Amino acid sequence: MIQNTLTVGSTLKGAVLYTIAEPLHSGGFGITYRATAQIMVGNIPQTATFTIKEFFMSKICSRDADGNVVVAAENQQAFKYAKADFKTEAEILHSLKHDNIVPVNEVFEQNNTVYYVMSYLGNVSLYQYVAEKGGVLQESQAKDIILSLTSALAYLHNHNILHLDIKPDNIMMVGQSDSTKPVLIDFGQAMYFVNGKPKKDKGVRGYSKGYSPLELKQNVNTFSPSLDIYSLAATLLYMLSGVDPCDAAEQSTHKIYKVLPESVSQNTMDAIICGLQKGTVNRPNDIASFQNILQYGKSSTANSSSSNNAGNGCILTDPIIPDSPKPIGTKLIAIACVAVVALGGWFAWNKINKGEEGNATEQTSANDDMQQLQKKDSTSVIAADIVKPGHVDDKVPVAKPSKKEEQKQSGKVEEKIEPADTHKPSSKPTPSPKSGTLNLGYATWKGGLLNGKPHGNGTMTFHRSHAVSGCSTTPLAGDYIIGYCENGVIQNGALYRNGEKIETIIR
Repeated sequence: MIQNTLTVGSTLKGAVLYTIAEPLHSGGFGITYRATAQIMVGNIPQTATFTIKEFFMSKICSRDADGNVVVAAENQQAFKYAKADFKTEAEILHSLKHDNIVPVNEVFEQNNTVYYVMSYLGNVSLYQYVAEKGGVLQESQAKDIILSLTSALAYLHNHNILHLDIKPDNIMMVGQSDSTKPVLIDFGQAMYFVNGKPKKDKGVRGYSKGYSPLELKQNVNTFSPSLDIYSLAATLLYMLSGVDPCDAAEQSTHKIYKVLPESVSQNTMDAIICGLQKGTVNRPNDIASFQNILQYGKSSTANSSSSNNAGNGCILTDPIIPDSPKPIGTKLIAIACVAVVALGGWFAWNKINKGEEGNATEQTSANDDMQQLQKKDSTSVIAADIVKPGHVDDKVPVAKPSKKEEQKQSGKVEEKIEPADTHKPSSKPTPSPKSGTLNLGYATWKGGLLNGKPHGNGTMTFHRSHAVSGCSTTPLAGDYIIGYCENGVIQNGALYRNGEKIETIIR
């Protein structure tokens, strides 16, 4: 139950006479009420509903029988300054006009305090709206809501105002189901800045676990849109996952991937991950940058930024940004060496078969020839081992011939060897892989593509736990592999977790 409220039925005199219908909620610096008033629509009187916010510092204020706010003498000075700040902010809000910001109709004083009157937006917050939609929203709907809110925040930031309390409770969903729009409310923690500095130093005002960045645990003394961007990204994460984000001190890329559905696009994931970076300098530094990532992905900021990406998206050292793939020319050389070894084995076996039909002298000669070929092939294998594939870990060796190929070389295989060797280079050139992004369900591949499969150099980012052949560690959500694929199968590379390489992959 809310304490120290105005009694139901009491009145407040502004431009019209408002009657208190019920208290809605309270915070450290104010109490919000639903009120009604008689207004004229043309010549017809009608009852309208409004929301009224009263300045009331719960720690130092009380109320007398007449509804007046009472403050002890030792707290009078603090109350006076805070009340003046509240009135200034209310007047600033009264001047704002945006479809996604609650309109302030008027500001007035009564009962030894200040009130401002807003349009009544109903009682469906974003929390309730998501619950009514089954606990989560479709990505397209969640993005539409966030883009409307980015428009409101860009408007606020252009007027040098930070909201500093964006969360599902402070977003009302207004209108019918086919035309619902989000409206930002509760500016109790908002701050107005002049030349990048707060007009009034309010000190620490509040911290909402899961939705506030760590910076709000201290005084805010610099105009930084990234503070609101963090809360906006957390709200988007809530709409898509149906759960409140973890506290900023515990947030990580792994935890974000773990709660997001696999169907969420990479662009949306990029926006959430970049927006929820712990450090201010690592987040987008303005709404336009955040919108750009949400619509086009994180890579879109890298092309337009300077050598340091800080402030336009995640910084270059962010663990989810893959290293640039290296050339694969040396890998082709290694494959050619293996092919030469296999051909040598085939010619040796063919020669032995012919030798069995000749005399003993010819048999001995064939055996001598075979020994020379084996010695020469062994040298070739050693040479092939020295050649490294072109990817992130230059210590990964090229795979040696299989056991079956070694049997062919030594003459111990009983099966008939056909002239058409599967290792013989094709006369037709292999088409170059096309570059692109592919959703594999359990992971997203960015890199070379061939016939709809990962092929070539690239990065595989995991959305959920999934085993990978040749890797003893099972990748988890948020892990990624930078390496080389052939026909959808990782051939070599390295597995990364939280930006640290944890295993080299060799097939």
